[in-house]
Amino acid sequence: MDISVVSPFFNESGIIRESVLEMLRQLESLDGEWELIVVNDGSTDNSAEIVRAIAADNSHLRLIEYPINRGRGYALRTGINSAQGDIIVTTEIDLSWGQTIVNELVEAMHKWPDVDMVVASPHMQGGSYKNVPLKRVLYSKLGNKVIRACMSNVVTMNTGMTRAYRREAIRSLPLSEEGKEFHLEVILKAKSLGYRIREIPAVLEWKDYKIRGQRVKRKSSSKINKLVISHSLFSIFANPVRYVWAMSVLSLLLGLLMLIWAVVKFLRHEVSAFIALTSFSMILIGILLFVMGVVLRQGSMTQRELWIVQQNQRRILNPTYTRSTDRTDRSKHSGELCGDDDNKNS
Repeated sequence: MDISVVSPFFNESGIIRESVLEMLRQLESLDGEWELIVVNDGSTDNSAEIVRAIAADNSHLRLIEYPINRGRGYALRTGINSAQGDIIVTTEIDLSWGQTIVNELVEAMHKWPDVDMVVASPHMQGGSYKNVPLKRVLYSKLGNKVIRACMSNVVTMNTGMTRAYRREAIRSLPLSEEGKEFHLEVILKAKSLGYRIREIPAVLEWKDYKIRGQRVKRKSSSKINKLVISHSLFSIFANPVRYVWAMSVLSLLLGLLMLIWAVVKFLRHEVSAFIALTSFSMILIGILLFVMGVVLRQGSMTQRELWIVQQNQRRILNPTYTRSTDRTDRSKHSGELCGDDDNKNS
């Protein structure tokens, strides 16, 4: 099998039939053998029945389902673990990233044979949003900037589902997130373990649908406030060294400047005790933050070693992982990780 496309859904009875049929039509243009895996994430409507009826007449379509809603991350992990293709594409079933996005991602994987993962991004030059509420666009742009500042700046789109992976790469990652934090977890661990990641520009469009003769605007099932909080917390705690050391340097610089100011005031026979005490406090805080950063750095290194052990265990359980490249050595050379030429556009 050459290509597997994995698309989760939850209570999409109004659009699932047209979306699946359109996806199947678009995938017919792929070169090579392919399959479409749709994962029913515990829907309570008749979405699964609709897909099951389509699958009965199409051997390319597979339905995976379970009775309880577990979250997007769980659904994607389930589909990925069942995928047979050498390249696995995950994307929304309604093709909101464009009719040809699967082809574009697959072409990028062929163009860059040593890349483990390609991300579709509306934040790159050439990418954009269409018919998406302004509030959602602002949240996405600002959120991804925060994530890049706190966690990793490997890609410009950390929160999107639409990506392509080498099967042996994604299935060897030790992943556990069940919600939409799954997308952040993949980026974080892939970068830490030295995977090569690139991006392509894409247009994210919220489409209107005809339901019972009426045009209905697409609505997101995500609770945006809850999503912002969970993504923010994940990115903040994922790599705290990035900002702890920055705060340490800032505190030390402010303390030194205030100390110089206190000395100047002292030489002028002006009151300087308060400023001197404040400067010593700032310097002390800076030193403590630096020590905290060292401890956190050691913790991150220990965590990375644990991920490597878990990855090796998954490789043993998954003998299809045959690529000879040692990604853990690659991670020491951060400039090789993410296709820096492309990311200069961000």
